[in-house]
Amino acid sequence: MASSSAPIVLASATSVTPGGTVIPPGVRVTWSERADRLSLHVEIAEPEEVAVSSTDAGAVAIDADSDERRLEVRLQLFSQIDASKTRWTASGRGVALELSKLRIGRWNVLVAGVTPATIKVDWSQYVDEEEEREAKLYPHGYDTYKMRGAMGKDWGSNVAHELAAQKQLAAINTSRPDEEDEEISCY
Repeated sequence: MASSSAPIVLASATSVTPGGTVIPPGVRVTWSERADRLSLHVEIAEPEEVAVSSTDAGAVAIDADSDERRLEVRLQLFSQIDASKTRWTASGRGVALELSKLRIGRWNVLVAGVTPATIKVDWSQYVDEEEEREAKLYPHGYDTYKMRGAMGKDWGSNVAHELAAQKQLAAINTSRPDEEDEEISCY
């Protein structure tokens, strides 16, 4: 974040919301949430020299050069985050962030105050609370314990089948270790 001694000079037409969120023109933010984390994508064309900082109070700053201009995105999030667990990556399409919430629960809004029009929910990543709960209960996508009961007590175990197959192979093995192998030639 910028130091308190140097004032932030905003580009013309930069929107500043009462909650303290600053988004330059041409920058779009998409986000999705889970009970324990947030995913953000800040769309900046070919970002270079990216710097990301965050505080536990929920202030997130993203600075990047794009098209020979310096972009400064400031987000004052709705609630607190664990800044030490913040992870981010920059690609040709923008900056992606993973932020851990300090308290588990849904926010339903990203920023404090009025949400700017350039902040949108990423519906492709949307998971409702019921789906999230089911994913935690059944990480394989289904209830494996119920399936085991339906398939029998040895369901999923190939050990017994493997031992039976080895025993059967030993019974039909007609080769003798003391015999010499026949040579087969092809013409």
